[in-house]
Amino acid sequence: MGRHDTSAERVRLTGAYGAAPRSRAWVLLVIAIPLLLAGAIPSPYAIERPGPVVDTLGEVRIDGKSQPVVSFADAKTYPTTGRLNLLTVQILGSPDRQRSWLSLVPALFDPSQRIAPLSDFFVEGQTSEDRDAQNTVLMASSQSTAAAAAFRELDEPVSEVLTVAQIAPESAADGVLQQGDVLTTLDGEPLADFAMLRERTMQAGDGGVLKLGIERDGEKRSVEVEPSVPEGGDEPLIGATISISYDLPSEVDVKLEDIGGPSAGMVFSIAMVDQLTPGDLLGGMTVSGTGTMSGDGEVGPIGGLEQKMWAASRADSDLFLMPLGNCADLPDRIPERVRIAPVATLSEAIDAVETAASGGTPAGVERCGAATAAPQ
Repeated sequence: MGRHDTSAERVRLTGAYGAAPRSRAWVLLVIAIPLLLAGAIPSPYAIERPGPVVDTLGEVRIDGKSQPVVSFADAKTYPTTGRLNLLTVQILGSPDRQRSWLSLVPALFDPSQRIAPLSDFFVEGQTSEDRDAQNTVLMASSQSTAAAAAFRELDEPVSEVLTVAQIAPESAADGVLQQGDVLTTLDGEPLADFAMLRERTMQAGDGGVLKLGIERDGEKRSVEVEPSVPEGGDEPLIGATISISYDLPSEVDVKLEDIGGPSAGMVFSIAMVDQLTPGDLLGGMTVSGTGTMSGDGEVGPIGGLEQKMWAASRADSDLFLMPLGNCADLPDRIPERVRIAPVATLSEAIDAVETAASGGTPAGVERCGAATAAPQ
């Protein structure tokens, strides 16, 4: 009887110990399958996060050699102090290299990262290589416009060279202008800049006539273009895409690798002005900034503002310069210890830096409220 009880108890215990591992295995399997699927199935989302920070007053290593980020071929330059950081963002994921659902999870718990649809970063049919190529062109363009703005800020002579980059089929320019034509005069006057061409086109209106002097293959010619309002449009156009380059007082060389886009333009301009003028603009501060720059000194809005603010915070920035046009993009949560100065022009950006360097307080986010309330 006793042995029968012992055997029965042994059977019951054996059964219990044998069932537990099988139950745990099922639980693990139930957990593992969704995780495996989440790690394998591509998602239609990308992650935007802070990218590299580069001191435009410092040096970078290219091909194993240290080289200044910004240098001048034949202009007198002056010593600088402090750090002037350009800020970048990284996009993880693309239409041709989609992120898995599982890879998105860490970004949910990091306030410096943003999960967004791929369509926020890529137009339909665009690949990561296409986007990189486009950003490389935009970076090169931003450097030349930044130089033009910097020299103009210093009252140095800068002239624009307008070149026909593309002709729209069946437009006013089709059959009249050619790709590569350099526009030199307008209605018998020297063509000063693109703004002049734009203004005269508007004045001529639909059916008016513009008399253009051009250089084609080294020969000077005169042509006439009749602006027209394209179907679905509301303004007269000549039907040509115009490329703008600048004739600068000194050649400027910017050395960067693997960074594209136009959003470093403002910081490049400030770095150039700092090097070209005596004195200590930054006063030893660390200043970080972002914003596009036009040739006449206008600061334009950019993408990835929140991620760049986090990059500025992590770089221990004493001042963060941002475009006034990005005020609507200010996040609810602003990283600690980030002093923000929204600016609309290169002159305002320089004034903000000088004010902070002298111990003052430049206008901050209160400017955003004023800009929002301003009449449209």
